[in-house]
Amino acid sequence: MEPLDLLDGLEIKLRQLAATSDRQRADQTRLVAENQQLKRELDRQTGIVTSLKDKLARGPVGTGEAVSDDDTSTPAPPKPVDRETIEFCLKEVDRCLDWLQRN
Repeated sequence: MEPLDLLDGLEIKLRQLAATSDRQRADQTRLVAENQQLKRELDRQTGIVTSLKDKLARGPVGTGEAVSDDDTSTPAPPKPVDRETIEFCLKEVDRCLDWLQRN
């Protein structure tokens, strides 16, 4: 093979490598942003779960106030909910949070 042919082949491979590198950097930037968003959501959900656990531990079920994601809504009248249902829901939320942390 001629030296010029070798250089041309090397140049092509370097351009391909640079393009691959650019794509991977873009993917990494996107994934970092997505990861930060998921961490913020996880922190928010963890706060909600902690609040619900505190309310459950503090008082009898059914006399607490309604939980809302936004502060602008008016609380709904309390609905009678049995302790077993609340504990089941908390376990499911914990399971989902664990899955989010692992992924």
